Amino acid sequence: MLIDARPAWTAWMVHLVVAIVAGLGGLLADESGMQLFGILIAAAIVGYVWFQRKKVRYLVTDRRILVVTGISSRSTNEAWMVDVRGMQTGASFMERLLGHGHITVSTDILSQGSLLASRLNGMTLGGISNYEDVAAVIRKRQAQEKH
Repeated sequence: MLIDARPAWTAWMVHLVVAIVAGLGGLLADESGMQLFGILIAAAIVGYVWFQRKKVRYLVTDRRILVVTGISSRSTNEAWMVDVRGMQTGASFMERLLGHGHITVSTDILSQGSLLASRLNGMTLGGISNYEDVAAVIRKRQAQEKH
């Protein structure tokens, strides 16, 4: 096992900010019913983010790249290192501000601007805080496989 990662909490920053606002709004409300409502909404949003983060796991082994999804039922999407033909990394402006990015690996060579093709033919590891390091590990292992 070379990499075992989950999406960064910052991948759900908008959700977490809404949870903070709802929680603070609830705490500052005059009525106890509104206080409870705000706190429950905040807890529900944080629970949703926790669940979404917990159900996705990115694994990079010496032979494969896997995206494992699900908690009660699981599914995997995987690519063998020897079959990887292309890899794209990137971070939008907002992703860079939040400190994470994404990696798309594919078994087909894709052009840089081919976002639709990468979503159809590639496997995306999104919301990774150290995406450049993960990409470097994949590149190094891929080079070892091809020699």
